[in-house]
Parts: sequence; structure tokens; C-alpha cells
Amino acid sequence: MNREVDSGTPDDLSVRHVTHRHEIVFGRLLPDGEELPESCELRYDTSDPFAVVVRFLRDTAIEAEWLFSRELLSAGILTPSGEGDVRIGPDPDGARRVMVTLTTTEGAATFTVRLGELVEFLDCSHALVAPGEEWRWFDLDRELSHLVGDGEREN
Repeated sequence: MNREVDSGTPDDLSVRHVTHRHEIVFGRLLPDGEELPESCELRYDTSDPFAVVVRFLRDTAIEAEWLFSRELLSAGILTPSGEGDVRIGPDPDGARRVMVTLTTTEGAATFTVRLGELVEFLDCSHALVAPGEEWRWFDLDRELSHLVGDGEREN
């Protein structure tokens, strides 16, 4: 577990933002049924309290990051969840692991993750920001300013 303090805390928050990082191994399911281990980093940042980031740690210049809701991850450890590019659910074979399917225009990949590791990560994120309290950490003015600023740069 790694926590980093972010000095870019919005002025209207009385606390400093914290980033929690958790290294974990995802098992990529191959067509022949084998699993290829992939080192990943799960990241939760109180400055984006609704989101979880999964970064695949590869030995290449090409990095893959996926952003999805913490609520989806929480729901997916208990029941099949997700309707879009990210689907998460318990292993249908009853093993103590969770299945994560990520879909792109090029195809889909399914990964397995040990249930206990996901629960540990979620427990840490819930200790930082309790479920239902995310709005207290969300800086709407900052996000709107960021969106408007990005829009102006693109024109």
C-alpha cells in the first residue's frame, strides 16, 4: 500500500487529497484456458472520489489504463455488474476470484483477480472516502474549469 499527498488540493477543501496505490496481479485468460499474469496498479485518489484507475504495468512503452467507477468495482465483487466496456462479476465457477472483462474496438480481454485483494483495496478506499460521501470531496468548480479550459484549447 502506498499513499501520496497531492499538493494540488482545491482551496475550498480543508483537507489534502490522498492517492492510494495497490499493486495487484491480474490473470489474463487466454483462449486455451491458460492465465497469463499481468502486474497492475489499482489507484484511488480522493480528488476523483468516484473513480478507480487500473494501470497495467508493462515492460513496453505502451501503457494501458482503465478508469471506471468505484461503485462498479464494489458491486462487481458481489454480482455481475456493468453494461459497457467494463464488466465485473464473481467467478461463475465459485472460486474466490473476480472476473473483469475490458472491451475496446479491437476486441475484449477477460482477467481474473483474487477477491481478497480487491476487497483489501476497496476497504482502503472506503477508509479514505466512505461510500455515499464522495460528493464532499468532489470539486465541481475545478472540474468545470478543467472542462472549459480543455474545450478552449481544442478550438
